Amino acid sequence: MYKIVLSVFVVVLVACKQKPAVTGKINPNIQNSKTNQHVNIPGTRLYMIPPAGFTVSQTPAGLQKSGNAAITVTDLMGGNYYTNAANFNKAGFVQRGIKTYDYQEIKVNGYPAKYVSLQGDANARMYWLVFGDTSFSTMVMGVYPEMDPAAGKEILTALNTIYYDKSLKIDPFAAAAFSIDDSQSKFKFFQFSTNMYVYTVGGKDNKNDPDAPFLVLTQMPVEKGMTAKNVGDMMLSKLEGYGLTNTSIKNASSEKINNYDGYEAEVHGQMHGKPSIMYQCVIANGDNVISMQGVAKTDFDENVAAFKALAHTIKIK
Repeated sequence: MYKIVLSVFVVVLVACKQKPAVTGKINPNIQNSKTNQHVNIPGTRLYMIPPAGFTVSQTPAGLQKSGNAAITVTDLMGGNYYTNAANFNKAGFVQRGIKTYDYQEIKVNGYPAKYVSLQGDANARMYWLVFGDTSFSTMVMGVYPEMDPAAGKEILTALNTIYYDKSLKIDPFAAAAFSIDDSQSKFKFFQFSTNMYVYTVGGKDNKNDPDAPFLVLTQMPVEKGMTAKNVGDMMLSKLEGYGLTNTSIKNASSEKINNYDGYEAEVHGQMHGKPSIMYQCVIANGDNVISMQGVAKTDFDENVAAFKALAHTIKIK
């Protein structure tokens, strides 16, 4: 039921002190043991060995290098690889007009996986790796400038070092760039997926109640010069593509929230044929942005007030 919000937002190594050899191909059977060179990607159960010049990033979770080369990781615990990756295939990419260079079905630490190399935009190349089972789905995406093939080889080398520890217990807030106080709210933390935090009434699973209110918090980097209102407008512009129709924006405000650059708005409309309100709040500070979307289909005044009260407890670290 959180799909609309989540959418508005992819040889065993031997422990030694040498960096792995740079390679230009994906290993069809990525099978690694964790070494002292492996680093954990924040908020995930995935480890990899960073190439030279790459540093760990929390928002988005992954590895980054100056010059626009990056690896991002999304670890969906509770997701199902087989359903999530059902349409992940070469034919699907080609049908959408995406130039595809390579597609393979491989293994990652024994788990089924799909790998694709494709054209990102006019100046970027991408590697996309998805793997998992019925209990999780992990996506690793590498992006690099087309004019920097060396960075592409470094990213492939890093992908070949992946180690996944399914038993690792994740502290959802260890990599959070924010704090939030839900002690006085009926909405409590329910579920976490890399950089996304879901809150429901009492923190309970409401999958059997499609009309239950919920919130999703997302932390993300922001391009230089973008304001909270810029981000809010960008996200609101995409809502009709994901099920919210006949929309009108009310009670929009660009006043500061806890002394941060802020933007709030209520989007009134129809969702799956039912009157709905989405509360949108964006808080920005430096390079960090926290976005909150609260969806209510009943008890509008009460739920919107609760969304807003919780949003106003957010502080950026």
